[in-house]
Amino acid sequence: MPTEPFEWQEPGAWRKPCIVHVTMVAKDRNPLFGVLCHSGIKAYVKRTPIGEAHINLQKTMIEMNPEIKILAAKVMPDHYHIVLHVTRTMRRSIKEVVRGYMQGCKSVARKMGIIDNIYDAPPFFRTLCHKGQLDAMIKYVKANAERAWQRKQNPELFRLHRQTEVYGLIFTSLGNHFLLEWPDRQLIEVSRNSTAEQVQSQLQTALDLARYGVVTYTAAISKGEQLIARTIREQGFPLVVLLNDGFPKQGSPHEKYFKPGGAYFEACSNGKLLLLEPAEQTFLAKPIQQATEKTLRKKADTKHLLYTPIPVTSQRYRFMALNEIGKILCGRGG
Repeated sequence: MPTEPFEWQEPGAWRKPCIVHVTMVAKDRNPLFGVLCHSGIKAYVKRTPIGEAHINLQKTMIEMNPEIKILAAKVMPDHYHIVLHVTRTMRRSIKEVVRGYMQGCKSVARKMGIIDNIYDAPPFFRTLCHKGQLDAMIKYVKANAERAWQRKQNPELFRLHRQTEVYGLIFTSLGNHFLLEWPDRQLIEVSRNSTAEQVQSQLQTALDLARYGVVTYTAAISKGEQLIARTIREQGFPLVVLLNDGFPKQGSPHEKYFKPGGAYFEACSNGKLLLLEPAEQTFLAKPIQQATEKTLRKKADTKHLLYTPIPVTSQRYRFMALNEIGKILCGRGG
């Protein structure tokens, strides 16, 4: 049958054409599905019988639901990823299909003598909703074993630290903490109003300094800052990124298994990245508030506007405060 036109859509239209990335987690994160191994060339998962069942039952799922295509799948020791494409409207929702698939895996597990529920929770669905996301989904699934192996070899680089103190300021951090001891540092700030030529000039200066061993700090907020941060990272130079609300909340279910996504993961595994998220007390520290207000006043004066204080909980304050914190970390504050 022909494939219906695909439409970008929010989660919810579960019977209509869509693409979803489904994650199923083993009970208590036990390695029920396989063992992480390395061939000397690449990482792979040696699947257990129940791990093999996850692969074998895919065929049954597709036969019963011909509207679905499997774009990518990966069995990991304690979880399973699958990216599904619903090509045309189905009688059942994709959530019902996945639940049926999981029931089939449970049934196989029971026959193998694994009586308890093999899953920790209901499946987690990520729905494709913007351009570029599909390629990232598939790459993430295919690279999952290699990423897990890298985390296993460098556990300290992927451990969340909740009370990292730098110059009396408190952060949540993850990555290479030795970057904090690097003597030479540069802070990247790029105005949203900068021209392409100005951004390129700042980029060239930042790269020249990075080649001389200067560590780059940035909040990577404006497009210019993001471009420079991305180029610094892609060329293998060390990078410290200041985040606003970039980590899971303390005590949340995701805290223990958090890892940086996408290209940040590789930079972290190579020891070239440190992520810093200021604690609430750091955002509210008097020196930070004073410095942020001073900068905001200066911006208002430049535009001949009457300055109006903004709440310290606002997004604008937080973004401005990140740059003021960056100035302190790079020795430009005060």
